[in-house]
Amino acid sequence: MTTYEPAGPKRLKQGVAAHGFGYLGGFNGAGTSRACPTPLDAFSLMDLAAANGLAGVEIPPAEYLRDRSAEGLARVRAYAKERDLYVVFDTGVVDAAELEGLIPVAKKLGVRTIRVTASKILCGDRSAVRDTWPHYMSEIVSRLRSVRGLAEDAGVAIAVENHQDLTSEELVGLCAAVGGKSIGVTLDAVNPLAVVEDPMTFARRVGPLIKNVHVKDYRIYSTPQGFRLVRCAIGAGVLDVAGLFTVLRELAPDATVAIELAALDARHVRFLNEDYWAGFPPRRAEEILPVLRLREASARPKGEDWRTPWELGAPHDALVSYEMGQFQQSVAYLSGF
Repeated sequence: MTTYEPAGPKRLKQGVAAHGFGYLGGFNGAGTSRACPTPLDAFSLMDLAAANGLAGVEIPPAEYLRDRSAEGLARVRAYAKERDLYVVFDTGVVDAAELEGLIPVAKKLGVRTIRVTASKILCGDRSAVRDTWPHYMSEIVSRLRSVRGLAEDAGVAIAVENHQDLTSEELVGLCAAVGGKSIGVTLDAVNPLAVVEDPMTFARRVGPLIKNVHVKDYRIYSTPQGFRLVRCAIGAGVLDVAGLFTVLRELAPDATVAIELAALDARHVRFLNEDYWAGFPPRRAEEILPVLRLREASARPKGEDWRTPWELGAPHDALVSYEMGQFQQSVAYLSGF
């Protein structure tokens, strides 16, 4: 664990999400010989946030909050308070039983938001579940409704992320179907590209529902099937960061915002395949034109290697340098916002 040293006045409102560190966070390669030997935990992540003038952390309780005794929770709360950090919980697919157990924990820690997802689908690849998707989403709505009252009583928001699976209209519809003030959105700022939506249009459509934000960036590599989305430091890719922050100040000024560098595995969005669209409701051609234009204008040079160090099998030191380098570059870039 690093030693906390005060960094002076905070320059940023943003925090940092544990999942922005696939390797250092202990996620990629977990349980294998490629796992990071000294991964971050809740305390070292808070140290990292404080040392970089950030305002909070987003942690997965399953991995980073195993000690839920009164003493364990008190220690986490005191550690965050000493560093003046907010804490957001980061969980997976909506699980009513899990949320029933987490909401009281969140209340004890002063956590105001729990991020969830509707599915594990990536790259907008819904074709395999096209026939069962409406029924599945109805089940997600039912699960959220079952914990809505508990969340409201605890003052905790449940924020559903656009996890490369939902369009903006679907996400708005999901929140409306659940109802209540405790249900909102975790906006992953650049994930709309995976469902072939313009990120700024997506952000504006869900804007009033936003409780939490993941700021990350991608570079685009064209393929015959569509494009690959490959992680990079924030500001080094295609995201209109200035436009995003304008939307947030206007529509969601109280949302928590976390730096979350994208996955170490590139995402291949095969939207030029007819089968891709079979998983979605019909959409007007005009709605996908901004993404087509972005692909043409921003695609990386042909022949450039798109693979990340993780995909190339890089050793520990190279992976640490890669992730920390992109994190520090992102912090520096976002200091202007």
